Amino acid sequence: MSVYLSVAPPDGFGKWGDAEWERWLKDHPWEAAERICSRGDWAIFLYQLRLHAPKGKVGIEPLLEQLVNERPLTAQQTEDLRDALDMARDELDQKPAGAMKSGNSNFASPEDLDAMIASARTRLGREPSLGDVWSEVFDQVRKVLENAIAQKRGIYFGNI
Repeated sequence: MSVYLSVAPPDGFGKWGDAEWERWLKDHPWEAAERICSRGDWAIFLYQLRLHAPKGKVGIEPLLEQLVNERPLTAQQTEDLRDALDMARDELDQKPAGAMKSGNSNFASPEDLDAMIASARTRLGREPSLGDVWSEVFDQVRKVLENAIAQKRGIYFGNI
């Protein structure tokens, strides 16, 4: 199972009835969702952000329940998430990839973490930072966030 994100309809769409949906979809076909990563990697990613990015964590904490449970974010929450992830990425870029093994408390197996680090090392051709390990997730999420923000809309998790 994977985590997918897409640009959501305008805030409040969860309360729409059939007529509102029909009007909206007539002029705005549903946008394809972007695959972010596996659900397991998503959980590890969120855990690593909270553990290793104290400044980014401040902005992520208020959204954590929605992120963990894959619930939609409003337009403002989407902007807040973008800003928090930018800060977190800067923090993770300053730490060696091996830091992800500290404080893991069995959230992910050491073998899984080693495989993630090795994959980043192979992709980059150098020793990766913690931010490098998660660069593909950061990039995929940022793509959807920027698209949503440009339209003054939130994001929606697709459960596929």
